[in-house]
Amino acid sequence: MASETNALDLCKECIDSHRSFVLQGGAGSGKTESLKELLLYIKQSQPQARVACITHTNAAVAEIVSRVGDRYPISTIHSFLYGLIGDYKKNIKAVISELFFVPLMIRAEQVEGISEADYKKAEHEKYKKVYGKYASKLYSICKENCEKATGKREYDKNPAMYNQALNCRIHALNERISGIIEEKDYSEIYYNETKFDSLGDLSYGHDGLLAIFHLLFEKYPMLGKIISDKYDYLFIDEYQDTRAEILGDMLQLSSQHNLAIGLFGDGMQSIYDDGIGSLSAYLTDGILDEIPKADNYRCSYEVIKLINPLRLDSITQDVAFKRLTNGSYETEADRHGIVKVLYAVTESKPTARSTPEEKEQFQVVINYLIAEAQKIASDSKVLILTNKAIAEKNGFKQLYKVFDDRYVDVSDRIENYLRSIQALDVSDLCRLYLKGEFNELIKLVRKGGYIIHTVSDKKKLHDIMQGIIDSKNFSMHEIVEIAISHKLIKRTETYSNISDRNANFLEQLKSDELYQKFKTLYLGGQNTYSRIKDSGVVSSEEEYDYYASQYKRERFITELFSFQLKFAEVLHYAKYLDEETDYITMHKTKGTSIPSVIVVMEEYFWNEYDFSLLYKPDERKIEKQENSQKLIYVACSRAKNNLVCVRVLTSSEVEAFTELFPQAQKVSIPPDLLPE
Repeated sequence: MASETNALDLCKECIDSHRSFVLQGGAGSGKTESLKELLLYIKQSQPQARVACITHTNAAVAEIVSRVGDRYPISTIHSFLYGLIGDYKKNIKAVISELFFVPLMIRAEQVEGISEADYKKAEHEKYKKVYGKYASKLYSICKENCEKATGKREYDKNPAMYNQALNCRIHALNERISGIIEEKDYSEIYYNETKFDSLGDLSYGHDGLLAIFHLLFEKYPMLGKIISDKYDYLFIDEYQDTRAEILGDMLQLSSQHNLAIGLFGDGMQSIYDDGIGSLSAYLTDGILDEIPKADNYRCSYEVIKLINPLRLDSITQDVAFKRLTNGSYETEADRHGIVKVLYAVTESKPTARSTPEEKEQFQVVINYLIAEAQKIASDSKVLILTNKAIAEKNGFKQLYKVFDDRYVDVSDRIENYLRSIQALDVSDLCRLYLKGEFNELIKLVRKGGYIIHTVSDKKKLHDIMQGIIDSKNFSMHEIVEIAISHKLIKRTETYSNISDRNANFLEQLKSDELYQKFKTLYLGGQNTYSRIKDSGVVSSEEEYDYYASQYKRERFITELFSFQLKFAEVLHYAKYLDEETDYITMHKTKGTSIPSVIVVMEEYFWNEYDFSLLYKPDERKIEKQENSQKLIYVACSRAKNNLVCVRVLTSSEVEAFTELFPQAQKVSIPPDLLPE
């Protein structure tokens, strides 16, 4: 218990002297508990102090409030920032154009170690990417086409000229965007509470809010003074997931004004692309005091032994014993578990370009390993990398496919859209009904307009809910409309607007002769620009992309509201959101503690990660290695007692893998399951 006391004491010293600090601790180190303790310490030692606390989920907000009360404002990062800037719409209008501008083409300097050929190739790829953004934005806003991007051979003759020409066109387009915004009244600007920004209705989403705050912070120094005058202390939980520019803004306030920042988190758990991750620059400059916390109150001895070598910093965790509700402490016997690493060997592993049959056969091998792991650690949560694999395992494969066919990044789109069309509202009612939480159920349906006066009314409600449960193989759309018709939920304006927009969109497509010609050719196999360009239907790649996008949107709407998409999939998806399923993504488990965990160390053809780099490092892929190692650390550290990791290897990987995991055991796969 000494290290815990020491860490807390060091934090208190920083608070007493009004210095900014970071409490850096690994998984299960009790960082959030320390945050709560320090809030209570300030409450007692400095009762007049003004403190704000920021965390990243509503659940975390509720957890902290339950311990310290509502004396201090405790909110998510988005709520906190919106509370600061939401009313300054005139100022927001002055910077919001930055959300919609196309970025300029900036040529990088050639660095040592990069060949001339690789440098030229990278620069031309960057040019094409920027050009593509420009062409797409030009067509979406102005319905204007532009010629194909200059090829590499021609571009290499005079890259400066082509970059300058592109930037001139980007400047002109950005001016048109500025003009569109200027014509709108600042009062029209609003926070739409989604992931997306919209130029059409001049609204900004979650990421847009963060960007706007940073732009306002840079443009109007008074904002910094407002914040520093309002608060004495600012605590940020899970700091590693905070946007670098936002945290940078707050730490700048700390160095320039009388505002002390307390950060709580773990750089090893920075598994999201937009998080700050490292604080090394601020530590070097003396802006922050680093306070390490090596305790682990969560994991068994065996799990800690496995995860410690995975860390990329100097923290080596050790078991710390929790205080139990009866006042006693855990014993050593309480903190033992089972850790196994299983692997199978195949001479060939499929790639992203492999056939569906080859991928399916490989999945059979993975499933066999998972089944073997489940024999060791029964009642385990299985952690898998990709949402697609999770959807197949958890019973919402078709629902996921509808969104995956429409969008590149599916992540939060399913939840946001299903909530918008009230499908999750109905699943909430079903969840309460099935759990027997009838008082909460009655509260919700009364909001929808359902009247309950008598026992008969309650019986009728019971019959309606049972009917919905029994009809879960009806379509999602049918069930939502049934719930609305019985006044279990009230049709929202958002749902009505979506329905109207979808209906108008589909009607417009019906009367668009050019689109109908495009669709016929597209479905007939001319589904690339090179295949369709000679038909005379489209005159440019941008026009092709536009009509292809229109087709994807049409298909998305018709499939989502079709009779084929069953409400049962929504129920399965809702269970997944509540982590009531056996299969969970590695990213989703962040911050949780699970008795038994199976970690499937397979990339599922996602190029962002390569778990082989953990045991076969490559200096050319340092960033990918760190990302992969952090994710495996996070996944493995979710295990409280038992942990089984599984991996399929080629024979050439076995030696390196068993060197990293000496306890690894080979599993013999039945020959008939192995790929030929």
